[in-house]
Amino acid sequence: MKRKAFIIKDANGNIDYKKLMKSASDFIKDTFNLRPKTIVGIDIGTSAVKVAELTKINNSEYKLARFASVSLPEGTIMEDEIVKEDDLIHAIKVACINAKITGELACIGLSGINTTVKKIQMGVGSDDEIEDQLFWEAEQYLNFSPEDASLGFHKLGMNEGGGIDIILAAAKNDLIERFKDVVEKTDHLKVKIVDLNPLALLNIFEYVLEEVIAEPDTAWLYIDIGSQKSTFMIYRNKSMVFLKEIMFGGMMITEEIQRRLAVNYIQAEDLKIQVDANGNLPENIVEITSEMMEAFFSEIKKSIDFYLKTTSDVTFARCYVTGGSAILSGLISNLEALLDIEVEIFNPFTRLQYDDRKIEESELGHISTTGVVALGLAMREWKK
Repeated sequence: MKRKAFIIKDANGNIDYKKLMKSASDFIKDTFNLRPKTIVGIDIGTSAVKVAELTKINNSEYKLARFASVSLPEGTIMEDEIVKEDDLIHAIKVACINAKITGELACIGLSGINTTVKKIQMGVGSDDEIEDQLFWEAEQYLNFSPEDASLGFHKLGMNEGGGIDIILAAAKNDLIERFKDVVEKTDHLKVKIVDLNPLALLNIFEYVLEEVIAEPDTAWLYIDIGSQKSTFMIYRNKSMVFLKEIMFGGMMITEEIQRRLAVNYIQAEDLKIQVDANGNLPENIVEITSEMMEAFFSEIKKSIDFYLKTTSDVTFARCYVTGGSAILSGLISNLEALLDIEVEIFNPFTRLQYDDRKIEESELGHISTTGVVALGLAMREWKK
């Protein structure tokens, strides 16, 4: 085996002994598989960093052992660009300290215009044959060159046409490297898995509702409403059959309140959620929120209509909502009126257990809305 060199020097050409020892330690841990087996799920959003660590019970059940969320200063991340790197590194460090994270191997989630998740159909073949075919055909599904990206796929099963349905996942390499580099600059975590946020959502959704969503020819809606964008998913016959990212999030409402009422960002955030003694928002805030939601509801309706045009005999059973903006006033009731089905906040703790020595019961509601992506990422497994 070729020996790895550990000589690391600083900008002045002097040996950096701290980095030298860290590099040697990482090499030994990886070579002899000495790292803790748990994966730290790290969800880096535009408004906060969430970290989660799960333990596995009886090879099929999970328990939430550690979780923390740390807010990011405004403008830390703009779309896919890391604008304030030092602030982001600090937030990840603080989140890990607050959660008392013990794992060293991390799974990070990505989303946005430089990523793609699509369900596509391909001819039957081995994994190697599908991978080869996918690379040559991927360009028609991506808005970036496959040569500049990392591609992966998951086989769903045979389709009625005799081919195979797969989920294609792709992300630009420079995006992966930027976020991987920032996480590893914390000097504690090693990124071993890069996932896409919609797949992390799907991961926890399938785990928690495994028995409920097994009913054939019945569809479930799943909406994650984040800070800058939302993920809309239709799930049927044990697989994701439709996925769309919609450019709507709580930050847009905040910015509109800022603009109209001439207040700063923090004041606008407070106005968006502060209710009176009767649980009501001021009329002007309700008006702004309703106007902004209207465009979002329109996109949801168009997505469902498009799906129904290509599918027959579909019954929508229920809609589950998650994300930091899921608690916006009027959101659930307006969605129920639009969809004519029951809408509820997705609760991972109907199946997911939690360590009540480390997680307070009062935290569960917050985790159920803001922490679901981190939970899905933490469910991933690293197999050396």
